[in-house]
Amino acid sequence: MKKTIIFIFHFFICFYYSQNFKIDYQLLYKEDSLSAEISNKNMVLLVQGKQSKFLTSKQFTADSLSLSKSKTQILGDYSFLVVNHENNLSYKYYYYLKDIYRTKEIVELKWKILPETKTIDGYHCTKAFSNYKGRKWTAWFTQDLPIQAGPYIFRNLPGMIIYLEDSTGSYRFILKSILKNPDNVDFENEYKNALTISQKKLQKLFLEYYADPLKELKLEKEDTKFVDENGKEIKPDYREITKTIQTNLKKHNNPIELSEAVKYPDK
Repeated sequence: MKKTIIFIFHFFICFYYSQNFKIDYQLLYKEDSLSAEISNKNMVLLVQGKQSKFLTSKQFTADSLSLSKSKTQILGDYSFLVVNHENNLSYKYYYYLKDIYRTKEIVELKWKILPETKTIDGYHCTKAFSNYKGRKWTAWFTQDLPIQAGPYIFRNLPGMIIYLEDSTGSYRFILKSILKNPDNVDFENEYKNALTISQKKLQKLFLEYYADPLKELKLEKEDTKFVDENGKEIKPDYREITKTIQTNLKKHNNPIELSEAVKYPDK
């Protein structure tokens, strides 16, 4: 009888932890560390067993339409896109001009679970702390749900991350909803043409783009026409446009992986 109870309990746990979930988070973040302005994105975490995919809600919709071969097209948002596999393996995807790149990384977060607890949205939560690439992170996770996952690469706690914030207040992830997702999805089907690249080479690409962000446009300028709001053809000021792009790139100086921030030239 005891063995039967143990078997049933084990089956119950395996059944629930093998379910697929779609989890919505709100992300509040600062693109410019010197500004008080807060940006807001709706994020989606897809969980299938011990694997997960984290992306913007806008990109999730674009990918869903693409997989369904819908004639409707929307522009995606590639600012966050990471696929987490078993054994702590994570792939992070980056869209650079017309190409898709991905970096491969073993993410071994060392969590310190603290004695503090509190209730968040009806869930009994426990506090945990970790360091990751230049930021100190505080998480509140719950064991009330049959899920062991969290936003972005943050996982491997004995429960579901309900709230996550870095010590500077630059990034906050807030749980909004959890739904069972009946479908199995190939997390990387849409990005099979991605080129695997090292973080060092990726940074080099970003610096090359900063140096001449209009390089491809200038190469195609014979086939490209610029018009003003009245439809009159105009000659663009490439130098001024380049300066504007470079200024905006420098303002986005506060990435989630702070130690990987691109160090653009001072001049």
